[in-house]
Amino acid sequence: MINNHHRIISIFMVTLLLSGFIPLLVSSDSFMVEPPRVFTPSEFTWQTLNRNMNVTTFVSPDGSHDALWHFLNSAQESIYVEIFGINNPYLLDLIHELHSTKPTLEMKFLIGWNSIGYFNPNDYVANNLTLLGYPVRWTSDTEFDYAHQKFVIIDNKTTIVHSGNWAKTSFPEDGMKANREWSIAMTDTEVTQYYRNVFDYDWSNGIEYDAGTHGTGDPLSYSETSSTYLRPFATPGKFSGPMNVTPIFSPDTSLEGILYCINAAQVTLDIQIPYFTNWNASGSVEQILDAIIAAKNRGVTVRVISEEDYDYEEVAALFHVNKIPIVWQDTRWFSANHNKGIIVDGRIVLISSINYSDNSIEDNREAGVIIENEEVAQWYQEVFDFDWSIADFDHIGDVNLYWTPNIPTSTSEINVTVYAHELFSTGVTDVSLGIKIGAGSWNNYSITSNVFESAEGDLENYFYVISPQADGTNITVQASVTAGGVMHVGMEMVIRVRDSIGSVITTPTSPTTPPTTADPLMELIMELLPYIVMGLVAIIAAVFVKRRR
Repeated sequence: MINNHHRIISIFMVTLLLSGFIPLLVSSDSFMVEPPRVFTPSEFTWQTLNRNMNVTTFVSPDGSHDALWHFLNSAQESIYVEIFGINNPYLLDLIHELHSTKPTLEMKFLIGWNSIGYFNPNDYVANNLTLLGYPVRWTSDTEFDYAHQKFVIIDNKTTIVHSGNWAKTSFPEDGMKANREWSIAMTDTEVTQYYRNVFDYDWSNGIEYDAGTHGTGDPLSYSETSSTYLRPFATPGKFSGPMNVTPIFSPDTSLEGILYCINAAQVTLDIQIPYFTNWNASGSVEQILDAIIAAKNRGVTVRVISEEDYDYEEVAALFHVNKIPIVWQDTRWFSANHNKGIIVDGRIVLISSINYSDNSIEDNREAGVIIENEEVAQWYQEVFDFDWSIADFDHIGDVNLYWTPNIPTSTSEINVTVYAHELFSTGVTDVSLGIKIGAGSWNNYSITSNVFESAEGDLENYFYVISPQADGTNITVQASVTAGGVMHVGMEMVIRVRDSIGSVITTPTSPTTPPTTADPLMELIMELLPYIVMGLVAIIAAVFVKRRR
């Protein structure tokens, strides 16, 4: 009996050995290291990762230079860069320093092949980096109209997502004028692996830089324009804790990500974007505009910061009809508004390179991330509120206002500020704030004497404090400013008092179904099931043969 048992086991083991099961079991690499995968764009599907991780938030011009330099200098093993354009000579100098001080540091650079405004600088940088011995490739010239993404992977542990390029206007020297940009650094191996997968795919389809074919460009310019901007957000935000992280990419999931954010809004929705175009082309941008208007119609307080470019007149008129305020980014302290961000209910934030054009969403390579964490979102909220307070608001009657806190509770005093800087030079003689609590009647308050200095240092901000109101109360406010003998009346806006908002509620945005996380053991069993069946067949056959004898 014992001999027969051993014989059966032996037949089973031989069968499994021949089938490849035993080599799989004894190979430690089978469990410790996943084999290389070949990705296609369709595989970069929607995936939300619940992570307990460290995050650093920073913005341009305030602290972007120092923060990026810190992370690049911290690299010990590798730096992988996938970016639309590079024209910052100081960054190139830093790479030369790293080359000298950390000769074993691996670097790869994947640069946009068709980058408007960066043709010559990109050629120069590509040639310069190649001479240092670093591999440089252009992104695929067949898969994407433009490779407009901006992300960096450091030591396969930290991913930095930018709205801006490696440009002087995104990472300026101290005291120099630059764009408003948002960046975020996420230190987490699982999150970084997602971005690394995208980088590896794009790298595998990239085109190797060749000086003879592509040119060598001209040396980069060090010149910059000075600025008096005081950089109130120079200190980066540092946060640790649980947060939901959703990487998004064009053309894969960017529309889904933008719509997810807009549809999740229950109380406030703040959008900062350089421009809108394709606004009535029945494409992605029209879906975004419809979603913004739908958010307003379901009771969300919406604000938009943009620029007077592309289809701004048509979009401003569309928003105005739907009572959505849109303002234009300040140009005294900023070169441009180059940010592409969304903040939802003060607890969800999108940082990305994605512009509101059908091409950007549907045909480019773009990169972004959605972070669901109140502390992180509130850090960017302060930056947005600052930009709102100094913006040009000529399309809403030259009068703008906002309040703090953004979402007051029933115990919060509500400080409403009327921003009159656009009318300051013409001589402000009267400022009034109209307030309607719930469905009650309007009350008007003269607040001309309640004035304080704006960020510019002028007495042009006027305020009124509303006492705490019951949970669920909606307060409608409207400002008017008389200047130069003319009364200017702003748009009505609604303050929503909420002690709690509830869980994130979203409307389905696409037929894409987020993948479920499979059980690794079940995956292994299913993968080996044919071999197990073969083994069982061998055992049955052996028993049958024995009985026949």
